[in-house]
Amino acid sequence: MTSRMRRRRAPMRRREAETVVEQGAPVVEEEEVVPPPPPPPRPLLWPWLLLLLLLVIGGLVALWLLTRDDGNKSASTVVVPNVVRLRQQEAVARVNRKGLVARISTRPSPTPAGIVVAEDPGPGSHVTRRSVVTLTVSAAQTVAVPSVVGMRTAQAIRTLQAKGFQIQTANVVSKKPPGTVLGQSPAAGTRVARGSTVIVRVSRGLVTVPNVVGQSRDDAVQTVRGAGLVPKAFAVPSTQPKGTVVAQTPPAGKRVPGGTPVRLNVSNGQRSSGGPPPPPPPPPPPPASVSVPDVTSLPQAAAQSRLNAAGLKAGVVYVPSDETQGTVVSQSPQANTTQKRGTRIQLNVSLGPTPGEQRAVPDVLGQDPAAARARLQAAGFKVQLLVQQVTARSEVGKIVDEQPGGGKQAPAGSTVVIYVGRA
Repeated sequence: MTSRMRRRRAPMRRREAETVVEQGAPVVEEEEVVPPPPPPPRPLLWPWLLLLLLLVIGGLVALWLLTRDDGNKSASTVVVPNVVRLRQQEAVARVNRKGLVARISTRPSPTPAGIVVAEDPGPGSHVTRRSVVTLTVSAAQTVAVPSVVGMRTAQAIRTLQAKGFQIQTANVVSKKPPGTVLGQSPAAGTRVARGSTVIVRVSRGLVTVPNVVGQSRDDAVQTVRGAGLVPKAFAVPSTQPKGTVVAQTPPAGKRVPGGTPVRLNVSNGQRSSGGPPPPPPPPPPPPASVSVPDVTSLPQAAAQSRLNAAGLKAGVVYVPSDETQGTVVSQSPQANTTQKRGTRIQLNVSLGPTPGEQRAVPDVLGQDPAAARARLQAAGFKVQLLVQQVTARSEVGKIVDEQPGGGKQAPAGSTVVIYVGRA
C-alpha cells in the first residue's frame, strides 16, 4: 500500500510542475512606504538668552548707580552732617552738598540770630538721598526799648545793658546838667532785636573853662579838649617863649556849654612893631569847692583830662568788665556831687571783654617830663601829659602825679597820664 501511495503521489508532482508558467523575468512589485511625520520644531533659545543677558546687565548697572560712592552724590543712603552752631547759610550749603534737602525752622533762642541750634534727623543719622533735614535756626529775640530820657548817663547805660542792648552815646550842647540823657533812638517802647544798638544823646552841660595861659601850645590844646571844649590856636607876636599860650578867650573859670570854642593866643616869639602886648588879666582865684563832672563811658585819658580841668585829681583802677578796654565804667565820688578842689576821684576802668597782657607801670614821680615819657614808652605804654598846679617850687617842671600809679598793673599799650607841676 505504501508503494501504491507512492505511485499516486508522483503524478501530483508532475501536475504541480506543469502549472508553472515561465514568463520571462519575474515582476517585482514595489511597496510605497509612507515617511513618518516630521518632528515638531524646536523653540528658539537665543532671544531668551539675550533678554536674560540684558536684564542681568541692567540690574548690575542699577546696582552700581545706587551703591557707588562718588562723593556721596549718588549713594542710596547718606550720613546727615553735623551743622549745629553754624550760620544758616553755611549749614544749608553743607546739607545740600550731601544730597539732602534743608528746611529752615526758626525759634527764639539765647544764641545769636542766624545760628543753627538743632537739626532733625540728628547728626550722624543714615537717611536716603533727597531726604528733608529740618534746621532750627535761632531767631532774633525782640525786646522793648526802655525809656532812659532824663536819666544820668551811667544809669541809662546800666538800664539798657540789662535789657541786652549795645549803647552808643552822642554828646549835644545843652543847658541841662552834664551827663543828662536828652533823647534816645530807637524811641522808648519800640521792639527791636536783642543786642541792637541804642543811641543816647547826652547833654554836655556847662563846663568850666580851664586856665591854660603859660602852658605850651600842645599841653593847652590837650587840657581844653579834656574839658570838653574845642581849642582854636592862633599865633600872635609876643616876647614870651615861642609856643607859649599868652591869652585865651573865654577867660578861665567861665562856665560855658560843652563844645564851645576856646581861642588860644600862642606866642610866635617875635615882638610886634607896636610894642609888647598888654599882659593878660590875672585869672580869677579858683573856687574852693567844685562840682564833680560825669566821666563814665569816657576813655580813661579823656576822663582824667576832664577831671583835671575841673580842679580834681584822678585815681585809676582797672577792673573786669565787658565794656571796651580803657572805658570808665564807674566813678567815686559820683557825678554832680560837690567836692573840695583837689579831691581824687577814683575811676574804675574796664580791662575789656578779653583782657590781654598787663604790665607794671614804671614809677616816674619827680622826673622831668621828657625822661618820664621816654621811660613809660619804653615800658610799652602811651603817655598823656597834663599840668597840675603846685605850691612847692621844687615840684615845678617835675612829674608830681601819674595814673595809673607807679607799680600798678595796666594793660600793655594803654595810656598813662603824667602830671607836671606848674606854679
